[in-house]
Amino acid sequence: MSQAHKDTTLWPKMPAGFVRRMLDGHKTLGLALAGILYLICLTGWIGVYYVEFERWERPNIPEFTATTPEAIARAAADTRQVMLADTHRGPLDTDIYISTPTDSLPRLVVGYGHEARGYDADGRFAGEATHDLTHFLTELHYYLHLPESFGMIVVCAFGVGMLALLIGGVLSHPRMFREAFSLRARTHGHLSRADVHNRLGVWTLPFAVIITLTGTLIGLSQVVALVMGMAFYNGNSLKAYEPIFGSQAEIQAATGGKPLNGDAAIVNAISQTRQAEPQQPITFIAIRMVGTPQEFIEITTMPAQRLVYGEAWRFDAEGNLKGSYHLSDGPAGRQIAASLYNLHFGNFGGQPVKLVYALLGLGLTVMIAAGMDIWLIKSAGRGRPRPGLHRLWTVLIYGSPAAIALTFVAAMPTGWNPVVLFWGLMMSLAIATLVSLRLSQAPAQKVSRLMRLLLGASLVVMVVTHLLVNSSLSLAAVQVSLPLTLLGLMFTLTALRGLMTEARSAAAVPAPGE
Repeated sequence: MSQAHKDTTLWPKMPAGFVRRMLDGHKTLGLALAGILYLICLTGWIGVYYVEFERWERPNIPEFTATTPEAIARAAADTRQVMLADTHRGPLDTDIYISTPTDSLPRLVVGYGHEARGYDADGRFAGEATHDLTHFLTELHYYLHLPESFGMIVVCAFGVGMLALLIGGVLSHPRMFREAFSLRARTHGHLSRADVHNRLGVWTLPFAVIITLTGTLIGLSQVVALVMGMAFYNGNSLKAYEPIFGSQAEIQAATGGKPLNGDAAIVNAISQTRQAEPQQPITFIAIRMVGTPQEFIEITTMPAQRLVYGEAWRFDAEGNLKGSYHLSDGPAGRQIAASLYNLHFGNFGGQPVKLVYALLGLGLTVMIAAGMDIWLIKSAGRGRPRPGLHRLWTVLIYGSPAAIALTFVAAMPTGWNPVVLFWGLMMSLAIATLVSLRLSQAPAQKVSRLMRLLLGASLVVMVVTHLLVNSSLSLAAVQVSLPLTLLGLMFTLTALRGLMTEARSAAAVPAPGE
């Protein structure tokens, strides 16, 4: 093969100075964002399976794929009675949400605010269905447990930073596409990390761009709504969404301005939707402004072969169908806005697409971890070791998923606040790491094995705790518990094997003077 052919790449040749400056900028930005980006990506790929985690968290709720309009109305009426009697309900908790049984979530769940109640196929109450632990996990991804609007803006800013890292990574590694499948047998040092980082960078690039752009747009919508609300609508940011979801005037025109006619309206609305759109299963029903003269119904159906999260339908006070919001066939901007969520989380195409999203998200998470490792190992090789930072990074990599698992362990039987538990555990791990640095000079590799042992044990204990608390081996329980057990055993056994090999090697080294 000629040298000219060897130098052919998919990327035009760039001046060495430009590449060096891009690499310096890529490194600096990566160091600044790595920790938070790791948490966002970690919880993002786990969150692909949030529906499965919801079922796992409450495994004893009855599951079925079909029910009647009368059963749904009966369940809604029961929750409505509980809601109106709830003196602790927040001022914004004005709506009832009904999740109807589907193939992916075969349950009838009715809720308001942070409350959720499960029902059987006849609409009879079957138990609490709140998913505080699953919400803790998804909210860590959405807004890092900061105040919601502010937190989404912060995560959006990190999304912009991630996009800049992706662009900078491509520009600073002009040979990365040519070497996308060139795997070298390197087991140690920064070169092995660089191979992993660069290969995963190529393989996950289209996926990373898609989820970064969609996540950033979702966050930016919060910023735009807040700014428009303050600038034009006397602080009411919800009015900024009216071009997508309709104005109050449009809603009033559809409902006729009359109060909802109780259960009969709900039954009629469901029946008419099924008649009008028999090929679009009902996924979600909302009863807005409950207990007020403005009360009205919205029903969401799922159009086939579309990325939009659904099509929403309006009804009058008697439950007669009055039209749709045109999320699936309206202006392009409206369709794009309605497609961002599904495209970001892979909530389309069933389990095969979810698996692809989870694997690519895991690859992106590993790429971020490897990027920081490269800098730490190279820095140590140049005579500037940073043992404290290296340990903290290693603890973050394995300790944060371990802290998530231990949060589940502690919260499942007690109901303790998972946000406080998680961040308390993270702070404890950081303090213990810094204290241990004073007491022991153990290499980062040993710290890594100990943290992997903690992660593996935490996952196994999480599954055992779930079994003890719920006494369930239902499909909802097993579909999550089994993979968690296998992962836990894998981390535990590989960490123990490494620690035992290290111990045997240390024992084989003769003591000084022997």
